[in-house]
Amino acid sequence: MSGDIRLSDEGGVATRLLSALASLVEQVKPGTFALIGGLAVMTRLTTVHRVTDDIDAVSEQLGDDPSDIAVVLGEDGVAAVRRLVRGVKVDHIDVGKVPASKISSLELPTNEWDRAFVLAHRWGLDSATPVVINAVETELVVATVTCPAASPASLVAMKLQSAPRRPRTRIDKAANDYLDLHRLLSSSDLGFEIARDLTSDAPHDLGEWAIERIRLDFIERADDMARAIRRGGSMEELSADEIASTGVAFLGRIEQPDVSTN
Repeated sequence: MSGDIRLSDEGGVATRLLSALASLVEQVKPGTFALIGGLAVMTRLTTVHRVTDDIDAVSEQLGDDPSDIAVVLGEDGVAAVRRLVRGVKVDHIDVGKVPASKISSLELPTNEWDRAFVLAHRWGLDSATPVVINAVETELVVATVTCPAASPASLVAMKLQSAPRRPRTRIDKAANDYLDLHRLLSSSDLGFEIARDLTSDAPHDLGEWAIERIRLDFIERADDMARAIRRGGSMEELSADEIASTGVAFLGRIEQPDVSTN
């Protein structure tokens, strides 16, 4: 079991969130869905660094049949957004049945961003392990759920492709993506694990692509990232120097030959 996060249940938001998540865990076939997005990032970090009140998940779709999550949500289409349990929004991305490492290169998109999207999200399902999430009110646990969550490295890959492609109307989402990335890559507990997985476990060329994106976004374009976070209205602001420092330190971990043993 990995990851154990305590969410403050102010206004009952955390309890509603966990009720919705528990419903998915109970009704969706094991191994066919995984938590992604901000909540997954926070469980991996075991700390809350921003507000979240919805659920993002990746779900396996077999052929033309709807994914289990789509069935639970009563959807007619694929990857739609609905309300589930006490008004909690669930946003899911459906992936194919083939593990990312076994997808034929001929079947992958030629566009680098679309290719990264497909590989990162399927890898998120492939790499998922259980995490524990608790809702806490005045130090008392009022709700708890155990669910699969994508690995830290796959979350990094997902957010590296999503952040730059957010429309201007969702600059707040881009800011959250960048904040999540900064927290993951600067984590003393997760940094070496992420570096190891990107270099040894990432499917196809996703690891190399992610490492290059980190170099570009965190070092060459640190000013742009800092500006995007500021414009997104985040309560936490990062300077370009802080962002560049995180990029340099993380790439230093990539270059260490014994990264897998740390």
